[in-house]
Amino acid sequence: MNLFNILRQHVATQPDAIASRSSRRIVTYRKFWSRIERATARLKDEWHVKPGDTVMYWGQGHQDALMFYIAVARCGAKLLPLEHAPLHRNSSAILQKIPVALLLHDDETIFDAPPAASVVANLSSLIATRCHHTPPVTEDVHQPSLLSLLIEKDNVPEAKEQSLHQLTSAASADAARTFRIAGALFDADIFAPQVLPVLVAGGTILFR
Repeated sequence: MNLFNILRQHVATQPDAIASRSSRRIVTYRKFWSRIERATARLKDEWHVKPGDTVMYWGQGHQDALMFYIAVARCGAKLLPLEHAPLHRNSSAILQKIPVALLLHDDETIFDAPPAASVVANLSSLIATRCHHTPPVTEDVHQPSLLSLLIEKDNVPEAKEQSLHQLTSAASADAARTFRIAGALFDADIFAPQVLPVLVAGGTILFR
């Protein structure tokens, strides 16, 4: 299943349907895909994210994090989400084992010390201004695009790679039409079984 093509089809057939909604904004499928393209351009041409790179999301359940992930997948890179306090506390060990090219965080995040990433920026800067580059993109849903992280004994992080194809393989176009994010977005029991099927079905993800 190719989520990129499915989203483009939604843009063609139901451009004004609501892809995501929060107290901050309402995003139609037309705007959703446009922002994914804008984010892809910024990742590739301004932040120089390359296929195989790892980028980090530090926050919890932000509306823009969903677009961030899909743009990262289009770049052939991997998203490492840190959405829980234990992962934040172990971030030094995580970054030593899994170097990241870029770290984007929720705007209200305050760090005691800057994380060891070459670029650290607000998540809102991903789509705040238009990137005027139009880089070539080779989409491959079989490329690893999401790292699920576990902290093993002695605080050693272990990451499991998943591709967009693996994550969407069980998604159905007959899925529920809405799902509400109450906390983390990328948890194993939330993202693949709940969030992605709603997007496949052309429904709405509700954020805080």
